Amino acid sequence: MTAVDDRPLWAIAAYDDGERRVDWPVSYAEIERGMGGAMGILAGLGVKDRAAVLWCSVLSESAHFWPFLIGTMIGGATFSLADATSSDALRVAMFARRLRLHAVFGVNNAILDGLDELGHSYTEVFGGIAIIGARPGAYERLTAAGLTPHWFVLCGPALAIATEPGGPARVDTNEWSLASDGDRILVTSLRPRATTFDRTPTAVRGTLVDSTGFVPHPTGGS
Repeated sequence: MTAVDDRPLWAIAAYDDGERRVDWPVSYAEIERGMGGAMGILAGLGVKDRAAVLWCSVLSESAHFWPFLIGTMIGGATFSLADATSSDALRVAMFARRLRLHAVFGVNNAILDGLDELGHSYTEVFGGIAIIGARPGAYERLTAAGLTPHWFVLCGPALAIATEPGGPARVDTNEWSLASDGDRILVTSLRPRATTFDRTPTAVRGTLVDSTGFVPHPTGGS
């Protein structure tokens, strides 16, 4: 008999569905499962064995990022943090300069705008980093600069990361299934959660390649 998880909620998070911010109650159980799933995804990207990683996010994205932060540590890698804001671009550049980063995840337009204001070229900051996880908008700007980023997309309540440059962004196959309504990506939760998702619309526009992957459409958003 499966024990009932009667712990309080881990958090009330929020995501963008393309029209508004949607409240998203999150349980401890799904965060804990997410840590295990994150370890497998990160290991496939070489984030293990003392690899150094920089994660770029804001507090409202904690439910997306926390499992991956803990998964980084459990997998044997180390991480640093920066806000995904223009004012923290200086911190991003500092970590990129001082640490032998294997990966940076969550690069967005705000960070790139901040680097522009500082007079730092994208190749100067990110050129020596093997894995550059870039959000839509930033992805196109980095590609135009001659870099080869991986898609990194907050897809409603799910987080999708490409396994290779130019490849589709993929969600955790044990937790999520994807569909589309025209070019809008929809998410369905596959396991028990505090919030059930059933073909739930997201703000992400893209071309679905299968039930767990999609290629985002070009955008100027962050």
